Amino acid sequence: MIFKIPGQDVSVRFFERVGTTDSQYDIFDVGLQQEDGSIDSVVVGGSFSYAKSLARKADENKAQKDTDDKKTVVVTKETVEAVAKAVTKEEPVAA
Repeated sequence: MIFKIPGQDVSVRFFERVGTTDSQYDIFDVGLQQEDGSIDSVVVGGSFSYAKSLARKADENKAQKDTDDKKTVVVTKETVEAVAKAVTKEEPVAA
């Protein structure tokens, strides 16, 4: 993410992905970017396999929850008739 600082000619880079030719590793930088495009930053790199596994598990859990929320409920004709009969049945009301 890059945030522009109001009133300044500098932006803050916060865990901005750096392109690499090796897909095994991910590299991110944190620092300042001048208006002319020059960058002063510290780089953090790694495979981040544990973080990726946690993100993958969170995605799987969300997908399962979405599936669970959309389950189909089957109601038999007898159940519908019983509910309709109970709803339309007139009961004496105590005064």
